[in-house]
Amino acid sequence: MGLALWRSEFSPMNMQMKRNFGFLWTVWLVLIFPAFASGYEEIVVSNGGSIRGTVKLQGPAPKLPLLEVLKFKDVCKNVPNESLVVGPREGIRYGVVILEGIAKGKPVEKEVVHELDNVKCRFVPHVQAASVGQFVVVKNSDPILHTAHAYFQDSQPQFNVGLYPGKVSRKPLVGAGLVKIRCEVHPWMSAYIMVTDHPYHAVTDVYGEYEISDIPPGNYRLKLWHELLGTQEKTVEVKGGAISKVDFTLAAPKGVKK
Repeated sequence: MGLALWRSEFSPMNMQMKRNFGFLWTVWLVLIFPAFASGYEEIVVSNGGSIRGTVKLQGPAPKLPLLEVLKFKDVCKNVPNESLVVGPREGIRYGVVILEGIAKGKPVEKEVVHELDNVKCRFVPHVQAASVGQFVVVKNSDPILHTAHAYFQDSQPQFNVGLYPGKVSRKPLVGAGLVKIRCEVHPWMSAYIMVTDHPYHAVTDVYGEYEISDIPPGNYRLKLWHELLGTQEKTVEVKGGAISKVDFTLAAPKGVKK
């Protein structure tokens, strides 16, 4: 009987079931305890420093092509091309600044909920940043049907939500990376959510300004991402109780009219 039990225990079918269970257990851990999977350590930060700066465009702002609005033109009026928004003093809006490779720092606020609305056939806001373990609430304030189809990187599960007028849907953010969201009914609509394992990120405002605070003292890499202008990295030293200033300057892409 002992030999028969041993053979049953290590039969191909039984081993495959164990492998499947192990995979499902790992997925469950990632979904329920994302901080466990990321390796980011939450600590109390005392005497933390800050990074503050601007993201600006070098040279005159280019003229972007108009979005091709093909449907529901009575609702979809004057939809802006937000792939490059240049504000006062050449400040670039919707740039995402991330502290790369930080292993420990202030806790992620798990109760924070990010909102993505559909307003006059555009996603609002166009770009935002969030942390693993937080949620995004997708809404539709328009009188017509929209969808929100999220394209994630790596192990992050996708979602594709049909949004009839007034509908609200809440979705978890369980993995780090860039999320692109599109509307399958209106192909000109797009938005981005940059998700990180930690809370050290910021999105530039209309003046191209950003600030990241409560950073443990140390040396870091600071990465800038922009939808149209690409990425740029700089090193920075953060000192306790002090503000480190880091500015970025990006050039207009070739092939876009100025």
